[in-house]
Amino acid sequence: MAPRVDSATLNVQPRQRRIVYEGLARVPEGVSTKDLLRDFDIPEPDLRETLRKLDSAGLAQRTKGVWKAVPLE
Repeated sequence: MAPRVDSATLNVQPRQRRIVYEGLARVPEGVSTKDLLRDFDIPEPDLRETLRKLDSAGLAQRTKGVWKAVPLE
């Protein structure tokens, strides 16, 4: 089981990553990258990089093409 992350981990992220995290958190069942592209005015390469950075920070995870926000403590 991965360690839980706290709000301090989110707070040190750049604004774009926090915005994408909040968008993921609004959809607990998860959302595809294609749907995220419709929701945010971010170019696809930037959105994919943002999702990878959130994943490496432990704030998001991808399962079968669906991204989910990791709940904060």
